[in-house]
Amino acid sequence: MDHSNCFIIEDGVLKEYNGKERIVVPEGVREIGENAFSGYQSIVSVTLPEGLERIGRQAFYNCGRLKSVNIPQNVKEIGEGAFDGCSKLTAVTRPAEDTVLSDDSFFGCTGLTDKDGFQIVGNVLYGYFGSETRVTVPRGVKRIGASAFAVNRREYLTAVMLPEGLEEIGADVFILFDYFGGLSEVAVPEGVLRISEDAFCYNDGLLRISLPESVKSLGRYAFAGCKNLERVDLPKGEISIEEDAFLHCDRLVKPKQK
Repeated sequence: MDHSNCFIIEDGVLKEYNGKERIVVPEGVREIGENAFSGYQSIVSVTLPEGLERIGRQAFYNCGRLKSVNIPQNVKEIGEGAFDGCSKLTAVTRPAEDTVLSDDSFFGCTGLTDKDGFQIVGNVLYGYFGSETRVTVPRGVKRIGASAFAVNRREYLTAVMLPEGLEEIGADVFILFDYFGGLSEVAVPEGVLRISEDAFCYNDGLLRISLPESVKSLGRYAFAGCKNLERVDLPKGEISIEEDAFLHCDRLVKPKQK
């Protein structure tokens, strides 16, 4: 076990760190272990050794002041939530083409957003924070990470153009989280896969809602307390309706399929 320079290293795996705000991980470390730097608020920069091969799950989770990190070309895997919550991270060297990135490796790293509102690391789109309602995903993106478009609650997306070469779309990419309009009749746009928990709850003005064929599930309390809701048009086919999705919808007879 090596305790030099405030690092705890076992068999090439960096397990823990207790030191200053600017970190230079020593050569010989092959892996940053799970939660090794998690929640360490004083860290502002990290220099990783060229021989590093893996960054473990939540290794730098919620390092709120971290601004820069290099990803050596030898890194083959970046684990789940490795940099999740590093909102001030603005400089990341592009990982190698064959580096395996998880859907949420860089989730919440809003400082990596480009001028068009896309947060992309390597070939993964982790989030969209722009103001457009019609979006064209840039070329080179091979995967859309979990909740990539669900994180943008400010805008009402009506169309998303996907690039050639896209290989995977993560879970919960298109979710309707909240509705802030004042319409009495609402038609949810095609492409929404799930109505999230509490999305329309206590909307007294809502009388009727029509759900598109793309919707596959309704979250708990999705329409709870919509006391004037009279009609819900459900899509054809199977749909998962969680407990109390229509709690206290006193005027609603029974949601019916189109």
